[in-house]
Amino acid sequence: MKKISVCKLAFIFLIVSFCFLHLVAANETCDTIGQYGPALATSVISTEGYGQLSLLQTIHVYWLWVLHLCIVVILLVLYILYIRRYNKMLKQEVAERRIMEQKLEQYAAELKHSNEMKDLFTDILRHDLLNPAGVVKGYADLLLEMETDIKKLQYLKNVSRSNQKLMDLIEDAASYTKLDTIGNLPLEKMDLKGIITNVIDSMILQISEKHAKVSFSSSGTYPAKVNPLVEQVFVNFLSNSLKYGPYSANIDINIVDAGDSWKVCFADEGEGIPEYSKQAIFERFTRLKAGAIKGSGLGLAIAQRIVELHGGKLGVTDNPKGTGSVFWASFSKA
Repeated sequence: MKKISVCKLAFIFLIVSFCFLHLVAANETCDTIGQYGPALATSVISTEGYGQLSLLQTIHVYWLWVLHLCIVVILLVLYILYIRRYNKMLKQEVAERRIMEQKLEQYAAELKHSNEMKDLFTDILRHDLLNPAGVVKGYADLLLEMETDIKKLQYLKNVSRSNQKLMDLIEDAASYTKLDTIGNLPLEKMDLKGIITNVIDSMILQISEKHAKVSFSSSGTYPAKVNPLVEQVFVNFLSNSLKYGPYSANIDINIVDAGDSWKVCFADEGEGIPEYSKQAIFERFTRLKAGAIKGSGLGLAIAQRIVELHGGKLGVTDNPKGTGSVFWASFSKA
C-alpha cells in the first residue's frame, strides 16, 4: 500500500510540474512577443527571431522538467531499495521472534516439568521418607520404655533424638518446597494476640523443660490481614528462643504499633547473633560460625517466605536490654 501511494504521488507530481513548467514557457513566450513584437514586425527576420527566442526558452524549460523527472526517478529508486531492505529486516525480525517464541514455549514446558518434579519430591518427603521415620520413632519410644540398662538407654535416646531431627528436617523441607511454589496467600482478618497465645499454649511443654519464663505484653486486640500459616512464624521464633537460650531465661513477646502494620517482636537472652550473620540466618541450609545460632536455617527461611507472602518484613536485631536477639516480623493491619 505504501509503495502504490508513493508511486501515485510521484506521478501526480510529474504531471503537475510538467503543466506548471509548460505554462511558464508559454508565459515567457507571450512576454517576448509583447516586448519585441513591434520591432520584429518591420523586420524581414522578425518571424525567425521570434521563433528562435521561443524555441530556446521552451527547450530551457523542458530541460528543467527533465531534471525534475530524473530527481523523482532517483528518489523512487532509493525508496524502493529502502522498502526492500526494510522488508528483509522485518522478515528477519519475525523469524527471530518465532525462534524466541519457540524457546519460551520450551522453557515453559521445562518449568512445568520442574514444578511437577518438585511436587513429586514433596510427596516423597512427606510420605516415602516421613513414614519410615515415624516407624523408627515408634519403636525407639517403645524401647525407651522397656529398656533398663543405662548405656542402652543412652544409645536409644541418641537414636530417638536423631530421628526426631530427621523428621523435623523432612517436615521443614516439604513445607519450604510447598511455600516456594505459592504465588500468593488468601488473607483474612485475624487477631495476632490470639494466635500468639495459642502458640505459647501449644509449646508449654518445651517452655517448662527449659524452665523459661515467657512474658507476652498485650492489651486489647491486634487485627491483622494474615493467613493461618503465620502461626509457623511465631512457633519458629519461640522455638529458637528456647532452643538456643539458656535455662531459666526470659523471653519477652511484644506487639508494637508501626503505623499501617503491627510489628511482632520476640526478645531472647541467648548468645546473640554477629552483625555479619544476621542476614545469613534466613538463607536455606546455612550453618553459622561458633557463637551464633547453629542449624540448617530452614525454619527461618520458611518464616521469611511466609512473611514475604504476607507482604511484610522480617529481621533480627540485638536485644537492647542486654545479651540476646530480637526477632521481629511485621504484618498489615486489618
